[in-house]
Amino acid sequence: MAELTDRAVPRDSLVLVTGANGLLGSHISDQFLHYGYRVRGTVRNIEKNAWLVKHFEEKYGVGRFELVQVADMAAEKAFHQLTGVSIVVHTASVVSLDPDPNKTIPLVIFGSLNALKAAYDEPSVIQFVYTSSSASLYSPLDEPSGVVTQDTWNEEGIRQAWKEPPYEPERGMAVYAAGKAQAEKEIWRFHKEHRDDRADLVVNSVLPDCNLGKPLDPVNQGYPSTSGFIPLLCKGETFPMHPFFPRQYYVHPRDTARLHVAAAILSDVKEERIFAFAERFSWDKVLAILREAQPNKSFPDDFSGGDDPHEIQGRDRAQNLLRILGQPGWTSLEDAVAENIEDL
Repeated sequence: MAELTDRAVPRDSLVLVTGANGLLGSHISDQFLHYGYRVRGTVRNIEKNAWLVKHFEEKYGVGRFELVQVADMAAEKAFHQLTGVSIVVHTASVVSLDPDPNKTIPLVIFGSLNALKAAYDEPSVIQFVYTSSSASLYSPLDEPSGVVTQDTWNEEGIRQAWKEPPYEPERGMAVYAAGKAQAEKEIWRFHKEHRDDRADLVVNSVLPDCNLGKPLDPVNQGYPSTSGFIPLLCKGETFPMHPFFPRQYYVHPRDTARLHVAAAILSDVKEERIFAFAERFSWDKVLAILREAQPNKSFPDDFSGGDDPHEIQGRDRAQNLLRILGQPGWTSLEDAVAENIEDL
C-alpha cells in the first residue's frame, strides 16, 4: 500500500471505535489497524468479545488493539475512556425494531450525544466520525424524491415513527429510521452550536445503505445484521424484513469501513455527510448471482425487482475517497455476494 501523504492524524494514533464487535464496528476497527492506527474498541461485555483481541493480535501483532467495556452508552459519562485518543468513531447504536418510539429513539440520541460530548471534553480528540444510515435520508419504500443531497433528511420516517398509538409492529422500521435521522441531526446541531469551543475538532458522518458482504469473523460473529440475508436465501428462505427492502443501493461493509477511515484521517474531509452507496441492486439480482454460483441449489422465487429511484449526489465523492486510500473503487455486487457465502 502506497503511503498516504494527506493524513490529518498521524499513523499510530489511537482510535476509539464504539460497538467494535458489530458487523460495521469490527470492519471499521480492522481498517483503522490496516492503515496503521491503534484501536480501542468498546463492547458491552469484554468476556464475550475476547475473540476480537485474539483476531487482531494474530493479524496485526500484540498491542495494536484493546477492548474496554461500556455497558450502557446512554448513561451519563459512558464514554470516559478517551485519554490519549485522537479519533472517535461512534458506530454503536440501539438496533431495535420496537414500534414504540419512546423506548428506542431517546436512547439512540442520548448515546450518540454522549459520545460526541466526550470527544468535546477530551483535548486529544481531533476527529469525530458518526455512523449514520441511509435511513437518515429516506426509506426504501418512499416514492421518487429527486436528488438526495447533503441537506436531505427522512422527515417522513420521523413523522411516521411519532404518530399516535397504537404502535403496530409495522412501525418498527420507521422508528429505526427516525432514531438514526434524529440522532444524526442532534450530532450536527450540537457541533454547530459548540464548534467555537473546539475549533480543532472535525466532525463527519458516514451513511451506508444496505451492507452486503462477509462479516469480519463468521465463526465468532455468525452473520449479523444485513450480512445474514444472503445466507438465508441460500437455505431457500426469505428474510422476515424483505418487504421493507424492495430496492436499495448496496455497499460492502469493508468499503463502509474504509470510508470511516477516510472521514477520520484525510485532511480535506471536513463537516461532510459521506454517502456509502455503491450501486443500485435488487434481491432478484442477488438471487440471479446465487443461482449462477450454485446451480444445484434451490432458491426462493424472485420477489423484489426494479431499481431504487433515488439519485445520490455524493456517490462519486465517496468513490474518490476510496481511491485516495488506495482502493480501485467500490467492491462489486458479485464479489460481495461471493464473499458472503464462501464459508457456508
